[in-house]
Amino acid sequence: MDKTDPYELIRAIAEMNPWERAARHNWALLPQTSEEPFIVTFLPEKDRPGPVVGRLLLFPGFALFRDYLISRQVPDFGVGMSPVDFRHYEAVALKDGGVELFSYEPGFVPLPPGSEDRKVLAPLLFECYGMLLRLEEKPDLPLAYVEQKAMFARKEVVDGRWVDGPYRLPEEEVVQQVEKVELRKDACLAAKALPLYPKEIWEIDYVMLPSYRTPGPNPRFLYLLAAINVGTGERMVWEKMSVDGKADGLLRLWEGHAQRLLNAFLRKRRVPGEIHVRSPRMARFLRPLGIQLPFKLVQHAKLPSLEDVLGLAIQTRNV
Repeated sequence: MDKTDPYELIRAIAEMNPWERAARHNWALLPQTSEEPFIVTFLPEKDRPGPVVGRLLLFPGFALFRDYLISRQVPDFGVGMSPVDFRHYEAVALKDGGVELFSYEPGFVPLPPGSEDRKVLAPLLFECYGMLLRLEEKPDLPLAYVEQKAMFARKEVVDGRWVDGPYRLPEEEVVQQVEKVELRKDACLAAKALPLYPKEIWEIDYVMLPSYRTPGPNPRFLYLLAAINVGTGERMVWEKMSVDGKADGLLRLWEGHAQRLLNAFLRKRRVPGEIHVRSPRMARFLRPLGIQLPFKLVQHAKLPSLEDVLGLAIQTRNV
C-alpha cells in the first residue's frame, strides 16, 4: 500500500468496512504542519438510499467539529444546514466498491482535493487506517483519556513519527454564534408609511439549488430567496445569490435576508399582514424586520404555495 496516495488509503479503509464500529467514537489528529487538530468522525450510510456505504470526515479544528455536532442535534443552530456547509475533507466509500475524496468549503461545490490537499490528507488517512487496525483489538481505545476530560489523539512528533496522547478540549462555557442583522434606517422609515394588507400572506424560504452552480474552476452553489403571494401565486421575492469567497460568506447571506424582504415591501408598495416561514432559523433572521413593521411572523411545517411554485420552476428550469 502506498501511504502517500490518499485514494489507495481510503480504498484500504473501505475494505475494512469500519463504518458502524468506528462511528461510536471520534479522535483527533495533530500533524506538525497544522496549528489546529483534525477531528475524525465516521458516518455509516449503508441503510440509507443512495450509492454511499460510509463517509470519513476530517474537520480542521475542534470548533468546526463542535458546531457540526450541534447542528446535527439542533437543526436551526447557526447557518449550516448540512455537512456541505462546514469546511472539511471527506472520504466516501461507495456501494459499488469505488471511493471518492472531496474538499469542502461552505458555499462552494465540493471538489476532489488538489495536489497540496492530497499531501495533507495522506498522513491523516494513514493514521486513520492504523487506528482502525487497533480498534479491532481495543474497541474502546478512543476512550483512553476520557477521565482526563480529553479526546484521544495521535500526535506527530519528529521524523514523521506519531504517538498517542490526550487532546484537551478548549474551555468554552457558552457556544455562541454572533449574527448581525442590519436594516437601512431610510428603508424602514419608508416602509412604515406603506399600507398594511392584513389578509395578504407571503410564504418565504431560502433554498440551495443543487443543479445550478457558477461557472469556472472553483464553482459555487446557487441559493434562492423566494417569497410568494399565497393569494395570487406572484413572485414577491426571487433573488439568486452565492457566496463571495470572503470569510463567513453563508452567514452574511443569511444576515441580508431581512433587508431583501424589506426591499420587496418597498417595490410592491405595501406590507403583507403575515409572513410564513418554515424554520426557526428563517424566523430568527427576519425577526428584526418584524420589530420594525406590524406584520405577523408565523412558522409552518410546510409552505404549500411556495413549494408548488418552486417545484414548477425547477422542473421547467425557469429559476
